Amino acid sequence: MPAFRTRALEIHSDYVWDFDWVNKALRFVREHGLTSLVFHQNDIVDKLTYPAGIFAKGKNFANIHDRYRGIYRELYKYAARDRSVPNMRRDYLKRILELADRQGTEVWLENKELWFHDVFAELNPQIFKNGALCPNEPVWWDYINTKYEDLFSDIDGIAGIITAPATRESRLSISGHRCTCDLCKSSRPEDWYRRLLKTMYKPIKAAGKTLVVRDFVFDLKTQTEIATVMEEQPDDVIISLKNTPHDYYPTFPHNVRIGNVGNHRQWIEYDVMAQYYGWGIGPSHMVDDIRYRLDYALKHDVEGVLIRTDWEALQGHTTFHTPNVLNLYAAAALSNDNATSKREIYRDWLKGENYLNSNAGEADIDEAVAWSIELLGDSWEIVRRALYTNSCVFSDSSTFPVSLAHAWWLAEEKNSLRDWDPTKEHAMDADEPNVHRILAEKDEALRRVEALKDVIKHKPSALTDAAYENFVGRIEVFRRYVRGFREIGQACILTKYMTENNEKSAFREDARRMLGERLQGLLDLAAELRDYRKRTDHGFTTYIGLGSERLEVLHTDLTRLLCASASTNPVDQLTPS
Repeated sequence: MPAFRTRALEIHSDYVWDFDWVNKALRFVREHGLTSLVFHQNDIVDKLTYPAGIFAKGKNFANIHDRYRGIYRELYKYAARDRSVPNMRRDYLKRILELADRQGTEVWLENKELWFHDVFAELNPQIFKNGALCPNEPVWWDYINTKYEDLFSDIDGIAGIITAPATRESRLSISGHRCTCDLCKSSRPEDWYRRLLKTMYKPIKAAGKTLVVRDFVFDLKTQTEIATVMEEQPDDVIISLKNTPHDYYPTFPHNVRIGNVGNHRQWIEYDVMAQYYGWGIGPSHMVDDIRYRLDYALKHDVEGVLIRTDWEALQGHTTFHTPNVLNLYAAAALSNDNATSKREIYRDWLKGENYLNSNAGEADIDEAVAWSIELLGDSWEIVRRALYTNSCVFSDSSTFPVSLAHAWWLAEEKNSLRDWDPTKEHAMDADEPNVHRILAEKDEALRRVEALKDVIKHKPSALTDAAYENFVGRIEVFRRYVRGFREIGQACILTKYMTENNEKSAFREDARRMLGERLQGLLDLAAELRDYRKRTDHGFTTYIGLGSERLEVLHTDLTRLLCASASTNPVDQLTPS
């Protein structure tokens, strides 16, 4: 019996509307024992409906085409370019639903609310108060109700709606608005969430579908607010929780809400693409972590797993394009049977991605599996030491930070670990012992990635030539990527030490010398990466990750800070490279 009742593959943005890509996703779902496909786009419901009730108030229509017949002339005045897009998207989705139904796969839509068409804002100027959008204007509730009524009157095969009401990533929410009207001043966030979810639940329930509410939040305060309301929802509302609080940071503890959702069914969400652990351009195989997180979920009565394969902010990129697709194979296998061995998962990956010669024997395949595990099985331990600092987030969604303040804002404010783990209160401090720990951590990341050169030299006979060349290129990129974070991590902590710590120490002279080397290292690597762009042809995300301009901007920021500090403390004079 599968470990989890619901085992869903999630795709985002452009891929939702790519018929060939969706067919590929459906095939993976079918072949790997998954149950569901989730289409995630913040405004996906709005893409499938006309502006709810605006031009058709009080009229009954048979379907979206009948609705278009009645409103096309008026609609053309306001949305000439997009006037016929929703009905075509609706017909597209209906075909996907037919194909999914043939293989017994559920299809869910995932969005963030509030979202709305621009036309709605133009025809309802009362939603603006002193130039800001008001989330409490009463017109929203009728709009939401009509939008979902229209959706389900047009499309019947959707299993349900997954929504996140407490994130600042919706177009408007009580958690991220700027309105100062009396309604907003007197509104408690819990009351707003309560009304939104009640309004959504009514048409979703009436259509015989299921509402899933996510606790996607940015801080402990917001999580507490939405948690109260989520537990009040009708028992048939499912609660979906990221496996870690706030976002998909593998160094963070389990989400404390798992197992604490009242009488509700629970899902957990896991990102296999790696928004926060390298995008796959820095490969990071997470078999052990996936097993650990799913085991915890099972022990806390979770019945569903949602596996995210891409990220809406990085369109055109997916785990399927990188070695991290191994994580998808792992999540699929372990959500069916959490005892599946690592060797079985790697074998399935090598076969599924056509990396093996068709005539390879079992002994040769075993050799290729062992080689793959030696090459990438501990890759997370490299990424953890490079992209995180003392377990704190030290990247901008896996890209290089662009200033010292930016790096510490990411680590201590935006993605704060100390909110969820009080022992990390001083993880980013620049006292001498902590500086030594951080320097050693970055050196160890570089040592480990450089050691992969010796592994990659030995091609397993079962591996195709194309697969081997792909792995060689991946390791070449990985080494440069980790070197970038090593230069950045050490340059930043040494700059912080030199500019903010006035301790008298014999280490200070060594710190000054090492900082000079790291500053030069930033410029040297930036030049190397510019040359690398000219003579290679990897996917575009590789060159985003290997951001030479980011290194140069960071170098400028650090030298500015050092020069300002030296002007008040001449003993620390350092002539930056």
